[in-house]
Amino acid sequence: MNAVTDHPELARAVQAGVPLIPRPFAAIAEQVGMDEAHARATLKRWQDDEILREISAVLEGSAFGWESALVAGRVPADRIEEVAAIVGAHPNVTHNYERNHAFNLWFTLSVPPRMGLANTLRMLEEEAGVERFWALPRTRTFKIAVRMDPTTKRNRSHGHARKEPVARIETTERDELMFRLLQTPLPFVEEPFAALGAPHGISGEELVAFGTKHMKGAVRRYAATFHHRKLGVKGNVMSAWAVPADRVEEIGLALADLPEVSHCYARKLYDVFPFTLYAMIHGPDQEACGEIAVRLAADLGVDTPAMLQSTREFKKCRLRYFLPSMEDWWSARVEGGA
Repeated sequence: MNAVTDHPELARAVQAGVPLIPRPFAAIAEQVGMDEAHARATLKRWQDDEILREISAVLEGSAFGWESALVAGRVPADRIEEVAAIVGAHPNVTHNYERNHAFNLWFTLSVPPRMGLANTLRMLEEEAGVERFWALPRTRTFKIAVRMDPTTKRNRSHGHARKEPVARIETTERDELMFRLLQTPLPFVEEPFAALGAPHGISGEELVAFGTKHMKGAVRRYAATFHHRKLGVKGNVMSAWAVPADRVEEIGLALADLPEVSHCYARKLYDVFPFTLYAMIHGPDQEACGEIAVRLAADLGVDTPAMLQSTREFKKCRLRYFLPSMEDWWSARVEGGA
């Protein structure tokens, strides 16, 4: 049987975190009272059925000096698919949506220092034939925590992100290889880190030690992500809050403490788009998300947020750092004159 509701404890456990040890599935299985082989087979079936996205590391780009931003664009309706395809061809555009707003194209972009966010956006503007893309970089992270519960159909995460910045590190070619391996989806075998490292002459012990060294720094977390709609969490909306500057900290922390909110950021403010806080709200359906937002605004004493619902998903994937495809995209435009 492969329904997640048959083993909700396993889904909860791998979203909370998968240990960086030689046999992580043995530890997870013991934690939830399952046989290891059964746990691995269950996770494999979930992935085959496109319920489980993957188990891998989420890296912190600021540790490498990378620039990232949520980006918004106003695109004519008859060009939205064309422009979205051009934007989505960039290897480090990870989320790319049409939303129900005058700013109708939204995507996330991360780039290494030598390429630069502003420079990359200028290239995309020229290639897509749009006047401007508006970068909305984070000025404060209040929460990044997705733990969808297959039983309650809600996000289970509480609490806010740490405020301290991650220390910048310098990387060698071998370091970058190790980070790429940690970002690679974990295979469902007894010693998965050994399997990841073997083709590159890296032992499982070395890869585990490297990941452990950088945990809570360059490695933000090591955990599973699910297709949340397949878990029954079918409603989600990006809420944009016009909060006065002197209340951003207060409201951001309050939103972060709520399990219905998975992501909450303060972002750069523009006159044309006067929102200071952005929060992803999840619920059983879209109506429930709207009701949550109205209730939260009333409880917090602020204006009801703009509800930016996605009407089309053009691209959604996990951000990967140090990929050759990123270099290929760059060199084709800088060296090849594309």
